[in-house]
Amino acid sequence: MNYAEALEYIHGTKKFSTKPGLLRIENLLHEMGDPHKKMKYVHIAGTNGKGSSTAMMGSILIQAGYKTGMFISPYLERFNERMQINNVPISDDELVKFTMKTKNHIQDMLDKGMLHPTEFELLTAMAFDYWAANDCDFVSLEVGMGGRLDATNVIDAPEVAMILSISFDHTRYLGNTLSEIAWEKCGIIKPGSDVVTYANQPKEALDKIREVCQERGVPLIIPDKNEVKVIESGLFGSRFTYKGIETTVPLMGEHQVYNAIGVIEAARALARRGYNITDEIIARGIAETKWVGRLEPVFDSPYCVIDAAHNPDSVNSLAKAIDTLFKDRKIVAVMGMLADKDYDVCIPEIASRAEAFVAARPDSPRALDAEETAIIAAKHCSNVFVRSSIREAVDKAFELAGKDCMVLICGSLYLIGEAKTYIRTLKTGAVG
Repeated sequence: MNYAEALEYIHGTKKFSTKPGLLRIENLLHEMGDPHKKMKYVHIAGTNGKGSSTAMMGSILIQAGYKTGMFISPYLERFNERMQINNVPISDDELVKFTMKTKNHIQDMLDKGMLHPTEFELLTAMAFDYWAANDCDFVSLEVGMGGRLDATNVIDAPEVAMILSISFDHTRYLGNTLSEIAWEKCGIIKPGSDVVTYANQPKEALDKIREVCQERGVPLIIPDKNEVKVIESGLFGSRFTYKGIETTVPLMGEHQVYNAIGVIEAARALARRGYNITDEIIARGIAETKWVGRLEPVFDSPYCVIDAAHNPDSVNSLAKAIDTLFKDRKIVAVMGMLADKDYDVCIPEIASRAEAFVAARPDSPRALDAEETAIIAAKHCSNVFVRSSIREAVDKAFELAGKDCMVLICGSLYLIGEAKTYIRTLKTGAVG
């Protein structure tokens, strides 16, 4: 098996998509020797902020000297980003090795009459095996979707469970009210854990989180946004103080400060549990965080930023950043969405702020056609263009951008990942 064959095998398991439940991954992990029981965890759920908070927590644990696994869902440019150790993605060779191991274990399951795991279950189990084989101490573990029935929830009680910002997304699976969605996310809360939530949580969601914590006898920590003092904020991120800690979160946007103070509270909860985490380590860990795809500058001339805002809450955060950080720039937007997202809410937020708008289609079977994106955008922006490929969309945006313009590429991760890869070729001149 080579790298391409490994990816082909992994993606080929999509056809085994069945009803939600943890039995398949439990069976697979048992065949593997239960590697998930060999590490400690910070388990992170929520509608928005999971990726950046997972990265911040991982950075703190690394700074504290713990060998730290990290699980990212989905990836931006390369599949290997899905599972990392100390911020280094799994190598191609190890991906092949652990895919073959997992395939053999799945065959043993099938020989015993068990059901085939889904793609995400396979990936999650493989990541646990990879981390355990490499003697990881901790895993900063991002939930895929929801929480209660997510494959990552096969772990025992994490040291800390984080329930981040909750808003409407995946309503078909998680519920039609914030309370229902919060209940699904709260499935990761288990007796024996500390629980940290988001500082700006909607009341309906927060009430459900409180209720679940009380039922399960676990402490709930709510960051106090009144304790935050932002010293300076700009394209570099935000420098702020919070309860005696001064640090910089190197990610743009006010919402990242709120994500950071949740991570601070989670790290302090770990310290109270006896782990080697000081305020100095917390400050350094947040400041050293490496995270991509969220208001990330990727080109200088024209100035270009990518952002994976793809639901109403994340697009609202992006809109706030445009209105504050980029208020003196004209925006040329490239945008593409998936058809199962609230695109009719998201597209107008960006189009109404754009001098020009280029509609593109993400490379996904679930993608919204570029023509449909353009029809919605045209109601809010007078200069709308459609391009048949993401490369052509980026080229058109760069062509339209003047001196005082910023190119904003946003929407689906499938779109911004391909755009970022293409823009790198423009930097090197290796366009192919």
